[in-house]
Amino acid sequence: MYPPQLSSPERRSRRFAWVRKVHTLGPQGTNCEKAARFWVDRLSLDAPIVLHRSIEQAATEVAVCETEVMLGVVAYPDLHSVMYTHVRTMRLLDLFIMNTDEMVMAIPPDRDTEPLICVTHPAPQALLPERIQRRFVASTALAAQECACGKAEGCITTLAAANRYGLRVLHRYGPVPMGFTIHGPAARDTLSPTATCCRAHL
Repeated sequence: MYPPQLSSPERRSRRFAWVRKVHTLGPQGTNCEKAARFWVDRLSLDAPIVLHRSIEQAATEVAVCETEVMLGVVAYPDLHSVMYTHVRTMRLLDLFIMNTDEMVMAIPPDRDTEPLICVTHPAPQALLPERIQRRFVASTALAAQECACGKAEGCITTLAAANRYGLRVLHRYGPVPMGFTIHGPAARDTLSPTATCCRAHL
């Protein structure tokens, strides 16, 4: 048969061949970084991952570049605000589901008891028992950093980040199936015909 029929990943790879960088939430060890690497590898793209202190910062970078995209996560409470802020310049181009890294409650290695206050990103805060107070930070990896530096009694973070910063894992919650989104320049609106049809009826 000619032309050859392409599988779904092959079609997506062709649609996103223009991508030169992927911006997302850092620092190293976030689920967003893991998802960005998964997306790049799945499509065989030659695109480095750029990590930012916030999704908002990543979006600001992508909004002024026609060859770069941002990876977001549906659990981020303010993702809708990011999308509406850049509604004239950016579009939702792709989305996929991937298991997060294992989520854990971690404490400094010299601590033995459950923390009274934990640092956490807003998204996974429901993993904490109500008896534990919350202090919010920009990412799960940053939560691990602060815990390792003695700025917090405990944190909700990923297993990868806990291991990176030498934390002691107190509770393990397992991985979570999560939706991740790819946003890019409006001129690169490459949603499939099926997705475009569905969007037209929203």
